[in-house]
Amino acid sequence: MTTYHDLTGFQRDLLEAIAAVDDDPYGLALKDYLDERYADPINHSRLYQNLNRLVEQNLINRDELDARTNEYTLTDAGRQGLHQHAETLTQLCEQPRLTRGAQQ
Repeated sequence: MTTYHDLTGFQRDLLEAIAAVDDDPYGLALKDYLDERYADPINHSRLYQNLNRLVEQNLINRDELDARTNEYTLTDAGRQGLHQHAETLTQLCEQPRLTRGAQQ
């Protein structure tokens, strides 16, 4: 079973994009979402190869919207991975941190 930490950073960003995109999370909408966050434009090949890998890993579903467009949604496993990662980040941000000056 693939865990969240087994994924590449781009694949993690794709899961986030699928969760974040309103309306139909189809390929070009996901590309637009990521293009706003990456310095360089996202290559179509990179996008769809990684979407296919996430489908194979049962982290997202691919459903046909029409003859040329697929919609991508999170599976329970994909949603759970994002949720667990968000909880971890929240806990880390809430932990008090000692600074060098405070240790003395």
